[in-house]
Amino acid sequence: MQRRDFLKLGAFTALAGTGLGSMLARAATTDYRAAVCVFLNGGCDSNNLIVPTDNAGYAAYAAARRALALNQSSLLPIAPRSGGAYGLHPAMPELQALFNQNRLAILANVGTLLKPTTAAQANSGSWPLPDNLLSHIDQQNQWVTLNPSQTTTQTGWGGRMADSLQPANAAARFPSITSTAGSSLFCDGILAQAAALDPYGGNGIAGANGAPLDNARLTALAQVLADTGGGPLQAAYASKTSAALTQSSTVATLFNTAIARTFPTTDIGQQLYRVAQMIAARGTLGVARQVFYVELGGFDTHANQNASLQTLFGQLSQALGVFAATLQDLGVDQNVVTFTHSEFSRTCKPAGDNGNGSDHAWGGHSLIMGGAVRGGDLYGTFPRLVLSGPDDASDEGRWVPTTAVDQYAATIASWMGVADADLTTVFPNLSNFPVRKLAFI
Repeated sequence: MQRRDFLKLGAFTALAGTGLGSMLARAATTDYRAAVCVFLNGGCDSNNLIVPTDNAGYAAYAAARRALALNQSSLLPIAPRSGGAYGLHPAMPELQALFNQNRLAILANVGTLLKPTTAAQANSGSWPLPDNLLSHIDQQNQWVTLNPSQTTTQTGWGGRMADSLQPANAAARFPSITSTAGSSLFCDGILAQAAALDPYGGNGIAGANGAPLDNARLTALAQVLADTGGGPLQAAYASKTSAALTQSSTVATLFNTAIARTFPTTDIGQQLYRVAQMIAARGTLGVARQVFYVELGGFDTHANQNASLQTLFGQLSQALGVFAATLQDLGVDQNVVTFTHSEFSRTCKPAGDNGNGSDHAWGGHSLIMGGAVRGGDLYGTFPRLVLSGPDDASDEGRWVPTTAVDQYAATIASWMGVADADLTTVFPNLSNFPVRKLAFI
């Protein structure tokens, strides 16, 4: 058991100081909504995710990308309502279809920021910037905590959002926030308990030699856990273990929920399949607000980038396509927003011995999917793809974000039901930005 779990036991005494007390006093709600975060681990190359296809835009892209440039004829055309001509990566026909159906939006050039920043300010040496910008672990932590100044924190914004929505889940019989990718700081709140599920079904309790735990041993374990004579530490352990046993039984039943469509057997496909089962069982679980964390790794493409992205983008597109169709089947397409992010993008300029990879960069593009999304459009400001240009924090195509993750996340949290007055409690850095909520929902 992690230290933060023990700290939660005393969290109720600190609610006034964190602002959670006022949030929990807000009225509960009875409708259903869910947010599904799909994290692209390793630094997803946004420069080949979406490409300008007008003559001037593609020429600038090709000049900067060199050996990494995709053939213009291979790109899947999309026409945002706000203007411009772009193409999605050729491995993403399912996402092209969703965009054309106005069920998918693109948020351009989003990343971690302390305050609005230009390339000139980023290079001045005196402007406040997130620490260790090109570090995987630092940028992952800064993205999930939304605390780019690296001040100590033990909560993620998904967990804090779930904390603020606790009144809506007063009747919940299962944690309101769930990860299918192991333990993640994104899911950790002060009050909201997170569940970590194995998407391949290994969520049961096993006995000696891998045999299922029989009734006698389960009864014995329950008796041990019922012994509260060992003080608060033992009581905390017993409480956590008992909850895990109950959740294990719930998950075993839940994973028998029938889903009409066949999901890909890829890791991302199986994770979204389990999320779909949990959403289908929302009535049984008694949850009105759910938060999910899903992860697809492999995006640290220092070499063989185009071949790797052909596979990864294909897996992402196929899984999201089936997931979107399943949400329609379940009648909850309007009630679920699915969104992607990564710790950073990749340099537009190639790197590596053969120029077939790229290095760590900064701002990148994100995808937002769902019936409530104002899809078929591109939001934010698309960077000018010019090395050492006005949007480059280097000479390699590291685009300075024009939208902060705080704004991106606050928009989703607001749609989920977090009150305007509570947004700066969930997102302490949000007040540094003039626009608190974006228009994609």
